[in-house]
Amino acid sequence: MKISIAKLGLKKKSVEVKTTVKVVNEATNLQILMLKMDKMQLDSDADPLTVMEQSQKAITAMTSFLQAVLKLSEKELDTVMNAVTMDELSEFISYVLARIQGLTEEQWQETLKENEAEKDPKK
Repeated sequence: MKISIAKLGLKKKSVEVKTTVKVVNEATNLQILMLKMDKMQLDSDADPLTVMEQSQKAITAMTSFLQAVLKLSEKELDTVMNAVTMDELSEFISYVLARIQGLTEEQWQETLKENEAEKDPKK
């Protein structure tokens, strides 16, 4: 499947990703880690140091996942990390995970439109 990487600040605009068992497994593991992180951040009793350490672990897992799935070199990964914000990285990871789970580019765009409409019902 072709995944658009135009938002990452790289010269190439898309990459071909084969949704092998390994890729799907890595995507699932990343989602589990991200859900645990979200749960921990919502827990008012969570130790701030533990939250920070888990947050750093999640960032490392996200960038490692991107590098592996998109087959980025160290230089390309460094370019990405210097070009995008945390929000942009999280949104892009969500996009890649959705595509790996079977959403088409059109379905992803429709999901984004629906989410925007929920945030701003005037549109």
